[in-house]
Formats: sequence, C-alpha cells, structure tokens
Amino acid sequence: MEANVGLGRPRRGAKPTAPAVKVWFIDLDDTVMESSGGMLHAIHLRMNDFISRALGISWEEAGKLRTAYWERYGSTFLGLWRNHRIDPRVFLPETHDFDYSPFVRAAGNPAEDIRALRRKGVRIVLYTNGPRIYAEEVLRLLRLHDAFDAVVTSTDMRLMGDWRPKPSATMLRALCARFHVRPQEAAIIDDSPANLRAAKSIGMRTFWCTGYRAKHGKLTHRRTAPGVDHVVLRLRDLIPFAAQKKEVR
Repeated sequence: MEANVGLGRPRRGAKPTAPAVKVWFIDLDDTVMESSGGMLHAIHLRMNDFISRALGISWEEAGKLRTAYWERYGSTFLGLWRNHRIDPRVFLPETHDFDYSPFVRAAGNPAEDIRALRRKGVRIVLYTNGPRIYAEEVLRLLRLHDAFDAVVTSTDMRLMGDWRPKPSATMLRALCARFHVRPQEAAIIDDSPANLRAAKSIGMRTFWCTGYRAKHGKLTHRRTAPGVDHVVLRLRDLIPFAAQKKEVR
C-alpha cells in the first residue's frame, strides 16, 4: 500500500510499523562464542571449588548449590551475594582466573558479522554476565577487542545499591536510557530464554541464539521459548533483521 504522503499517515487498514532497532545488545557465551564446548565447564569447576571452600560444604553440594542459584536468580554470583553476602568482586575474578585460549572458539567470522551489522547504522553493545576481565580477554582472543561500541559486564551491573545482572528488566531499562533509546528501539540476542523474557517484558525485540547450545545438547526448550520473537542459529543470522522494520501485530 502507498502512504498518503500529503498527510503523513498510512492509508486506512495499513498496519503500523515498529521503530527501527537502533541498539543491539549481544550476549557473549554461546552467542558470540561457543562456550558450551568447554569454557563454561572450566568456569563451573572453579565455581564449585570456591563455593566449597567459602561455605565449608562438599564439592558435590557446592555444585548443586551453584546450579540452584543459577536456575533461581539467572546467575550464580547473585545467589551467593543475596544469600551469603559473598562479594561478586571477589568471587568472579577468582573463578575466571585461568588461561582461556584452549576454550575460545567461534563458528564463522564473528568480526565480519558485527561489522556487517554496524554498516546498517546501528550500535552494537556486548552485554554479558561475565566479569570484565573475562569479557575483555575473550574479545582479545577472538580479535573483537574493538568491535563493539560498548561492553557491559557483571562488573557494571549495579543499580540502587544492589547487583542486577541478567535477567534484570530494571537493568535493561537503565541500559536503554544510557544509550538514549526506548526499549522498542532495542533488540537483544541471547542463548537464555529467561534473559529474553525479561527483555520482552519491557518491549525489546528478542532473538534466541540456539546454535551452540543445540550442538552440545544444552537446549532447555524443544520449542520456541516464551518471549522470543525470532530464533537464530548464529550471530550472522541477525544481519537480515538489522534494517528491517517489523509490523506491529
């Protein structure tokens, strides 16, 4: 249908379009890189060791507690903070202090994928629950150290005196304000359905990245999870959406 140019309004019956995406928030683990191939396991082993020592419990109990906190809070460090007052600024650096190079791998060419997105005139923000020391070193190893307009890590996720990592909708609202966009002008790609539900609840567009998790049998949903607008396998699958205005239904 042609728009009524003189009045600046679409013809009767035309569906309005949502605002174009101006900022993309991109997850790191199992989105930019293949973390299920060994990286997450290496981190989890170190978390179990830390929790066992800090709380005086067995290694097996520590593993169960780590998993329980991740399932309840979306991050182990938030559960440790809220229930045991273990400072994330101690926990995260210690559990991420090792050589990442054997575990850093990614399919295709993520640097070119991100450049292709940026050529669409959008801003690209890395948004990860990992600590800054981890994110920056992984990006260096992937040769992505200058690929993003900004890097937001767990180290930055404090609001109103408390830690608010993914899946905090409050933090997402604050980030949209920081980058001067409405939630409807932002999109997120993540491997976690819980993180996507939080983003969808404030009006962001959501992309569930399933390729790496599917490869390693880690998908938590057989069907499209609630709060997901699109399912993609890899980062490069975002490129066709970058300049696309979506109809409001």
